[in-house]
Amino acid sequence: MPAPAGPAVTVSGKTIQLDGQPTFLLGVSFFGALDVASPRDEDLDTLKRWGVTVVRVWAHWGRPIYQRDGTLSPQGRVRLLQLVQGLQARGLVLELALLRPGQLPGQRYVAFSSEAARVRAVTEIASALREYRHVLFDLYNEHDHPDGPISHAAARVLRDAVKAVDPGRLVTISSTGTHLVTPESRVGEAEARNLREEASQDVGSVGVDLVAPHFPRTDDWAPSTAARVAAVRAELDRIGRNVPIYLNEERRAEPGSEIAADIYQRAFTSARDAGAAGWVFHTKAGYELDTRSFVASLGASERAALQRLKKP
Repeated sequence: MPAPAGPAVTVSGKTIQLDGQPTFLLGVSFFGALDVASPRDEDLDTLKRWGVTVVRVWAHWGRPIYQRDGTLSPQGRVRLLQLVQGLQARGLVLELALLRPGQLPGQRYVAFSSEAARVRAVTEIASALREYRHVLFDLYNEHDHPDGPISHAAARVLRDAVKAVDPGRLVTISSTGTHLVTPESRVGEAEARNLREEASQDVGSVGVDLVAPHFPRTDDWAPSTAARVAAVRAELDRIGRNVPIYLNEERRAEPGSEIAADIYQRAFTSARDAGAAGWVFHTKAGYELDTRSFVASLGASERAALQRLKKP
């Protein structure tokens, strides 16, 4: 029996759609999935059973799928296609973070021989995945991160490289906690400029299809979620950009301290009720998938939260 062809992920106004139906995405940080030959079936099956709809994976976590000249390595291409097809067979969406901070200039994480090689990597991934419509791209995880930020103009080059190969591919670009909203849940002058340069259709803006802020990881992160979503939406409305807000990396439990399951529930519900289009459960459980399964790596409160997030 052939594998299912979906789901196709698209946007319509403020919503993300799966096979044409508005869907609030529930994701998980599955960052190291491309460090292994193929993710464990039991992990993917469990996530599907818990109501997860998207996994967020980095193209360069421990073992990048591309080489210094930007071409996909033979092993990287195999790992990428195995992941994509495994998710497709279960009706799950892949969010792929194409690049990480520190990949030129300065290059804290050695990957590319030149900026042209970095663009080539983006182009090669877009070409390899052109037939798969259950995939969306984060061009550059936390593009303003001090490990190695890039400008919005440089990000536009990456966006255009994707769109030249695959005009319909959904692209976003994520940012650190105070890039688009303040810890007090306001969009000030600097934050408004950043949002305009990411989301508007002005010349030189990134021109994303959906906005992906990483909100400040303050102690009041969960109860502040609704106000932060509302502040970003108000600014998007002001500049005339009716695009989804997708929270693809919220606060995670730090070593030695847990986040109670009901706190995750509050953040998830607040994001959904405030009009966001998706929310990703952020956890270290997906950091070392080459040595331990995702489910086995979850803390007790993390497991409890994920099991009930999408339940009424």
